[in-house]
Amino acid sequence: METIRAEHVARLLRTEDGDPVLIVREGRAEVVDAARLDDPRYRGALRVASRGDIMPSGGQEPTREETEALARRLDSAVSHLGG
Repeated sequence: METIRAEHVARLLRTEDGDPVLIVREGRAEVVDAARLDDPRYRGALRVASRGDIMPSGGQEPTREETEALARRLDSAVSHLGG
C-alpha cells in the first residue's frame, strides 16, 4: 500500500506559503510548514522532501505523469527505510 501519492506531491508543489515539507507521520503522508515540525505532535515524523527539493529548475510545475513518477520514487524510498 502506498503512503506517498501524487496528490501529496502536487500539494507540496502548489503550497507557496511558508516552507512546505512533505512528511510521513504515523504511517500517513502530509504536507506541513517546516516551522511546525518543532511542535511535539510532529515528534518522530520523517521529513521526506521540501518544495525546493523537488521543484524542477525553471520553476515550472511538473506534468501529472512526472508528479506520479516522483510520488512513486518517494514512496519507494520511504518504504525501504524500515527494511
